[in-house]
Amino acid sequence: MAIYALSTVPGKSGVAVVRVSGRLAKIAIKKITRKTIKPRLATVCNLYDNNNEIFDEAVVIFYEGTRSFTGEPVVEFQTHGSLSIISKILDELSLIDGFRHAEPGEFTKRAYLSGKINLVQAEGLADLIDSETEKQRSQALLHYGDFVSNKYLSWSAEIKTCLALLEASIDFSDEDIPKNLLSDIRNISKKIKKEISDFLKTEESSNIIKDGVRIAIIGRPNSGKSSLINYLSKKKISIVSKKPGTTRDILRSEKVFFGVPVTLIDTAGIRRANDEIEKEGLKLTKKALESAHIKVYLGANNDKAPYHGINLNLSKNDLVVINKSDLKKKHNLRPNISISLKKQKKLKLLENKLEEKIKNIISTNTGAFLNKKRQKNHLIDARSSLEKISGKDLEIISIHIREALRSLDSVTKETDNEEVLGIIFSKFCIGK
Repeated sequence: MAIYALSTVPGKSGVAVVRVSGRLAKIAIKKITRKTIKPRLATVCNLYDNNNEIFDEAVVIFYEGTRSFTGEPVVEFQTHGSLSIISKILDELSLIDGFRHAEPGEFTKRAYLSGKINLVQAEGLADLIDSETEKQRSQALLHYGDFVSNKYLSWSAEIKTCLALLEASIDFSDEDIPKNLLSDIRNISKKIKKEISDFLKTEESSNIIKDGVRIAIIGRPNSGKSSLINYLSKKKISIVSKKPGTTRDILRSEKVFFGVPVTLIDTAGIRRANDEIEKEGLKLTKKALESAHIKVYLGANNDKAPYHGINLNLSKNDLVVINKSDLKKKHNLRPNISISLKKQKKLKLLENKLEEKIKNIISTNTGAFLNKKRQKNHLIDARSSLEKISGKDLEIISIHIREALRSLDSVTKETDNEEVLGIIFSKFCIGK
């Protein structure tokens, strides 16, 4: 059965690409172009409908045998991006016996089933298509390429070495077991356990790449929080008013710094709540504090207690900022920086400090990161099996090693779980 679909974004465009894959794919060339074309050679052809009338001129490319993305014969029709032309060619393909419209992700699924890519690479490809920032793109490429797969495959290879040693020695009596066999197996399993544990720890870094860095601006009412978030986001998202308690909800603005999305969070002013709406706003503020990577504590220079009622539980990434430096000082605090949003004083310096904090968070995260729950679960299972290796009973040790190997191999190849495969490939668009 051959499958077909539009592979470019639906809608009017300069060029549209319609892809056909399957053993019968070559038939589409003869049916629609009335030509025989050479493989891997872009050929300009007229496209004919079932009534032998020309409906477009297109570039057609044929990938023979297994020399394609899907590992099957593939035909690509690069037509003009008219909605009527796209509809027409899809209709014409539907008339060919043995052809049907592709399901979401079915081209990629066929690439996996034919051995062109493994599951880690398929998931990486989905992330690459969905990537919106530079960091997301670079991470996706590490998964789509060989980098992450080779990590998993190297662990599998080392465990297979353990298994080979065990299989060769399983018929030995306790006295005849090679002297270094058990210590070699334990050393290899200990090494893999540590490497798996280290990789599991990278999940938080992956979340930062995916969801971004969260900066919460915290302060008492009228400290200038709304003015600050408007300045940093370069747009007015928050109401600025002299009346205390204007911001009663969590307001967010998103930017991109160093290839990572950054969310600026304007919280409700911290004070004794006057009504239920303000109480709910303060609850949301506390949640924002817990999830923020960077907290900017903003106080007013003309306030005797700029942070009254606020717990200044500072981490290395937080900043204590005093606003309204143009007004008379009434406190004895030593902040990280004093600014004046009204007079536009030292705002660029504050931006630089924030950018440095963001950069520090990002720069500590290098290499490939674990970013899929499916992979995480298999790694945890593999580590758990390796942790059970103890004693001198080779048959028991062999069972745990086989379990670890099965878990690791499932990271790159789900051999017996069609439901899991369905979930993975359904996340792709139709045509990929």
